[in-house]
Amino acid sequence: MNTYQPNFNNPRVINRATLALGFVCGVMSETKSRSWSSRYIDTYLGNSRNDLSKWLRKTLLICTDEFYRYNSKENKCKEYILNAEGVRFLREALKLNNIIIYPSVVKVAHQDHKQELDTGNFTYNDKSNRLWHPLQRYRKEYRTQILADSGYLYDYDIECSAPTLIHQYAQQLGMDEYLFALRRYLNDRTEVRDQISREIELDSDAVKEIINALFAGAPITTRKESDIYHILNGDLSRIEYLKQNEFLKELVSDIKTCWSYITPHMSRRRNSTTNRLIKINCKQKWNVYFELERVVLNSVRTYLDLRSIKYFLIHDGWTCNREIDREDLGKYIREQTGYEIKFEYKEISI
Repeated sequence: MNTYQPNFNNPRVINRATLALGFVCGVMSETKSRSWSSRYIDTYLGNSRNDLSKWLRKTLLICTDEFYRYNSKENKCKEYILNAEGVRFLREALKLNNIIIYPSVVKVAHQDHKQELDTGNFTYNDKSNRLWHPLQRYRKEYRTQILADSGYLYDYDIECSAPTLIHQYAQQLGMDEYLFALRRYLNDRTEVRDQISREIELDSDAVKEIINALFAGAPITTRKESDIYHILNGDLSRIEYLKQNEFLKELVSDIKTCWSYITPHMSRRRNSTTNRLIKINCKQKWNVYFELERVVLNSVRTYLDLRSIKYFLIHDGWTCNREIDREDLGKYIREQTGYEIKFEYKEISI
């Protein structure tokens, strides 16, 4: 039986443990399981055959899916979440607090991405019409500061992105109905979210996530496989409230109207047995939204590149090193894509 315990008076142990703590605090979630390659984990926790590295894995990580596959056709890594208790224990052992933890997170980020942060030439992976970069895995509070440290001080998001683009796309395809609930949400989304948040006693960010799921066709249901069921952690009383909420009923009806114009333009598969068209699912609707989002972001990137502005993309937004004329950018996007886009903006203080 291995009874190894780290010697926290040893500088080598302190350095490795601090780097490991920076890695897991920076990129791992306590709730969302994600796949991580053993090679990447080895970079910060050390080789898994080493006693200290084994101890760090056991203390800081919880493996949620042991299955992995490595072959020429498909790779599947094990999945992990952060062990919050282990993190607290190691902080106490190292006599570290949140203020001290941050530099080790930055060290991890710069070790991986220094050249990209310096030049602004980030290499993204294209997955399902979304551009993904490892820095996006960092917790928001750390990622924001890491980018700010490299001069990316101006943060932009497409305002109400999914509802705006789905609504305008339907209009481009011929929809001319005035959708009252949808327009109210576009004009007063913060008020709508806050009202539902108060009534349902739920964080407004979760309400936003629920409404965005509705725009992708997610049903309000008690079925365990549904997105909204997971967002609410299976809380049946909250699900029932959503079903009965009059505004949401109207909004769902308006969303269905939008999709009634969009779905005829989507490719659909047929059932191999009946030859009937298979119903379009939420994943396919999300892909349509991601395609629309990508069209707008490609236009944004061209605009920024033409002005030699460094930027880092984060889903439906970006952070850059210079302030942008939002009115001019909106005009450029409208001319290039036909979409009327507004932007949320904040300057990051350091």
